[in-house]
Amino acid sequence: MSKTKEKNLELNDDKSKYSISFWSFVSIIFLTVYGLANSLQVYYQMGYAAITYFIIAAIFFFIPYSFIVAEMSSAFKNKSGGIFSWMCESVGEKFALIGTFIWYGGFVILWFAASRICIYFSVAIYGSDTTSTWHLFGLNSPQTLAIVGAIYMIVVAFIATRGLKKLTFLSNISIVTVILSHIFILGGGLIVFVLQGFKFQQGFDFTNIQSYFYSPNSSYSSFLPALAFLVFSIFTFAGMENSGGLVDKVHNAKKNVPKAIILSTIVITVLYISSVLVLGMVCNWDDTFGSGKVNLANFSVYIYQQEFYRLGVLLGLNHSNSILLGEWINRIMTILTIIGLTSVPLRIYTPIKHMFEGLPKGMLPDKLLKDNKYGMPQNAIILQTIIIVFFVLLLGFGGGSVSAIFNKMTLMTFVSGTVPLSFIIFSYIKFKKNDNIIKEYQFFSKKPGIIMGSICFVVVTFTNIFSIIEPALEGNIQNSIWVGGGPILFGLIATLLYKRFKAHSKSKIEVNINSNDNMETEDFEVFNNEF
Repeated sequence: MSKTKEKNLELNDDKSKYSISFWSFVSIIFLTVYGLANSLQVYYQMGYAAITYFIIAAIFFFIPYSFIVAEMSSAFKNKSGGIFSWMCESVGEKFALIGTFIWYGGFVILWFAASRICIYFSVAIYGSDTTSTWHLFGLNSPQTLAIVGAIYMIVVAFIATRGLKKLTFLSNISIVTVILSHIFILGGGLIVFVLQGFKFQQGFDFTNIQSYFYSPNSSYSSFLPALAFLVFSIFTFAGMENSGGLVDKVHNAKKNVPKAIILSTIVITVLYISSVLVLGMVCNWDDTFGSGKVNLANFSVYIYQQEFYRLGVLLGLNHSNSILLGEWINRIMTILTIIGLTSVPLRIYTPIKHMFEGLPKGMLPDKLLKDNKYGMPQNAIILQTIIIVFFVLLLGFGGGSVSAIFNKMTLMTFVSGTVPLSFIIFSYIKFKKNDNIIKEYQFFSKKPGIIMGSICFVVVTFTNIFSIIEPALEGNIQNSIWVGGGPILFGLIATLLYKRFKAHSKSKIEVNINSNDNMETEDFEVFNNEF
């Protein structure tokens, strides 16, 4: 054998044995779960009290859920279909389809807030959010924003059909914007904190127990809304199922995966808490969010403005120039956000790939699975876009103020993104009880695993149910319908699809049986004639 061939064989052997290092797996978990925008949002919603909910979510959800994902993904690493395979093998096909469809629905509902692209354009141009005054062709502001959001999603869908190579390139651009955003917000906040003599702008009453659970935000200053906020704290830690499929590729997984999960949990939790503290250093809650114009879509605009206005004052600029500094930083941050949106076409395509390619053949219409000349499921992307555009327009033309609409869409996203977690955790309980399933890695033995999974299931499920009914308990039945409508709608679609699939499979079996009977009859007649 030649040296060249020997070298090629060695290279191929190395590739087949390639494994993810400990630090690489930590990075993957971090990038999958952590988001700076989550820290900004929780400060607007809960102030310092968000720290309490971060700790609760980390202990009762993130740590156990990460191990759940690691165990199940390693056990079913040879199965295609991701979370569908986990649930199908552990519980059953129908349960798996409903759970996976609700999971997919969470991604679709995320884009119902497409109209917030208007806020980014407004801040990039004017330095502040002026969308409440936008009017197009005689339409009011919510309707105008809905039209722009719908057009935006159509453009994104068109780009998403142009091929995976282009989408990956666009996605890589957004990584730089994430790094720069952290430098601006966290770095700038620490500079302000030092210049103002290490004083916090937002005070905290350590002696008042309510300060640890209730918010300066009037929407979260009582028991029921504060308890409902727990669903968002869980949402900030969600996403481990996306990186869990790589467990079998990790070097010395039995040792490194638990360590990576624990370290990632600590780092992510500390970063979230630190971010909230930095915001408290520079942003007094009433001064920053006291305006009635602030909502769950534009809160970050007010954070940037307040932080860098304060920096301008500390650097000796006059009032008008300090405001101008805040407006320009707002423009820069928004431009970075818009550049970061280059990853959206890939994020539109990814759930389609996981959803449609993982299901058994025949469960969805074949036309949805057909690829175009670029190798993309164009029909599936078009159908998904039609659903998104319909709801974007429905929300915009359904009545209500801009703030009310954005708040409603945000609540829908939280619940839709966390309901599927209950399905995955319940599957894990069944998974641990089933001794016939070969479990390659077990971070919990059978009984402790079932107990841990049960506690995690109760926390997540109770939080989701309570978040759905909480608006109704406060007298707002319409919001409860909107918040719970997403999972119910996609669960219903999944049930109908499963019935169609079983009916189609049954008719196919009957046709085959009839065909075999006819063949046997014909064979018998031929035999008789020959005899």
